[in-house]
Amino acid sequence: MKKQIFTARGAAAFLCAVLASCADDAAINKVLGGYAEAPVFIGYKAASGTEIEFRFSVPVIVVDAYVDKDAEFEPFPDVYESTVSLRFLSDHSGGKSVTASFLVEDADGNSLSLLVPFKTRNDRLPELVINEVRLDYTKPRAEFIELRTKNAGNLGAMRLFAASTSVEDAIYEFPPVEVGKDEYITLHLRTLDPSKEVDELDENLKKSGASNENDASDDARDLWVPGSAKYMHTADVIYLLDQDDRIVDALAIARSSSDWNKNKNVPNAAKFAANQRAWLDKNGEAVKAPDHADAADSLGTTPTRTLCRDETKEDSDTMADWYVCDTSGATPGGKNSVKRYVPKA
Repeated sequence: MKKQIFTARGAAAFLCAVLASCADDAAINKVLGGYAEAPVFIGYKAASGTEIEFRFSVPVIVVDAYVDKDAEFEPFPDVYESTVSLRFLSDHSGGKSVTASFLVEDADGNSLSLLVPFKTRNDRLPELVINEVRLDYTKPRAEFIELRTKNAGNLGAMRLFAASTSVEDAIYEFPPVEVGKDEYITLHLRTLDPSKEVDELDENLKKSGASNENDASDDARDLWVPGSAKYMHTADVIYLLDQDDRIVDALAIARSSSDWNKNKNVPNAAKFAANQRAWLDKNGEAVKAPDHADAADSLGTTPTRTLCRDETKEDSDTMADWYVCDTSGATPGGKNSVKRYVPKA
């Protein structure tokens, strides 16, 4: 005979059906003598290459679990815990994509079934900088963010945010890709032609084309954000986060004070970057209240005039690192043009 799990939540639903009207949770709890709410999944953390921590609102016990990719793991302890640790029997580091399904139950018999996609731990992120940004779009020239690595490593699970779009949801989460020192990586923010605009995830850097033929380089790695949504604006904070929410690099941009203050996420994200000393004022000091005056000036950018890092000098994490290149000077996947745009008087 198949055993039926009759939880407090199920009893509450049955009672409501019998009475043809539902009381609030407090009344139901009084009748049932228990807690009628199921556990809530809060989130996960990749603690190491062999351990993933899953957090719940109340202590739970794991009734059943499954992990894809034939990953073997230790049995879960027969105890109630708010943080449940999935421990692999072998190393799974590198920011790999894995999915786990759980059936958990709290001490009152309330159950929760969930499917959780997650990324394994990656402690080999390379040092890198945001190197060139195209803010403006005109088909077939899509916006892009170019990165340059300072050493070798793995990009897996690093996330890219643009504050004007969201400070909660990443625009892009990088796949586990091995990269070398001084490598250029172009993240294209729209996919206009999926038949030729494909991710270069291995050593073949000639795999991808582009709707605008000059946007994909055979000497650099091209990655593509699916779809054609707009993600960046002329006032923005672009930043990269590791798995511990530490900033890998950040760039604040603006054209004016009014531009800067249109979206409250922008100054808030700039403060977040400043608190981690990832963005400094023009004197190289920590910024307590970042303003547009501390941001790189995006005035004058066009689809062919990009915002470029000065590659001839050491990165200072200030607006002094940045300039607008001259017309037709965009170089996705290559060394930045040194010819600067000079507005007409």
